[in-house]
Amino acid sequence: MKQLSKVLAISTVIVTSQMVMADSPHEFSANVALSTDYMYRGGSQTNEQPAISGGFDYAHSSGVYAGLWASNVDFGDSANIEIDFYGGIAGEISNGIGWDVGALYYHYPGVSDADEAAGDFDFIEGYGGLTYTFSDVQLKPAIGVKFSYSPDYFGENGDSYYVNADLGLSLPYGVGFAFQYGNQMFDNSGMTDYSHYSVGLSKDVAQFNFDVTWYDEIDDANLFWNLSSDPNNTPAEALVFTVSASF
Repeated sequence: MKQLSKVLAISTVIVTSQMVMADSPHEFSANVALSTDYMYRGGSQTNEQPAISGGFDYAHSSGVYAGLWASNVDFGDSANIEIDFYGGIAGEISNGIGWDVGALYYHYPGVSDADEAAGDFDFIEGYGGLTYTFSDVQLKPAIGVKFSYSPDYFGENGDSYYVNADLGLSLPYGVGFAFQYGNQMFDNSGMTDYSHYSVGLSKDVAQFNFDVTWYDEIDDANLFWNLSSDPNNTPAEALVFTVSASF
């Protein structure tokens, strides 16, 4: 699940290409990533193994956007690829607060009937978020909050609710700071509610962006994401290094 590990993960070489027609309200972009893990909501989606991912996006000047994104996955079963289809509309109100409303469909092609006997892997999720940047304040703090809801989570496990809060800072020497808190909740009593966080630093050097991020649990994230019988397995804990480039 897109969600955007290894205890030490050197992660994500990203190449992004943007194709914009002059004076056109339409914008197209593409991205590709190579990483040593795929982290989503505080847990590894590739059983702490490498991932390659990529996607295509379309945006209109009105704020309407759509796209798709795909990555390999490893849940210890027949699922080996995830394809996300998404769309929505985003904008900014007069006081500078940004808003975004949309929906995301998670698709896992090729999963065997036996693995989906207990429930369909595919699911849909709606989301809404707000952002604001204090551009006149030192370090230009940017804050955001987002709420996501699925009426039938992965494996047909019923209603799920996810809330994340983000903080970004522009540090000296062109270094960026990012912090995220996430809380995943379920109506299904058989599912484990959990919370997690990540904290990272990034910097642009020439055409490349270098990023190092630490992921960890706050409460029960390792329990939720542990795919093995080893209670010492820690799929929610990862140090992820990212090198990216955009064109």
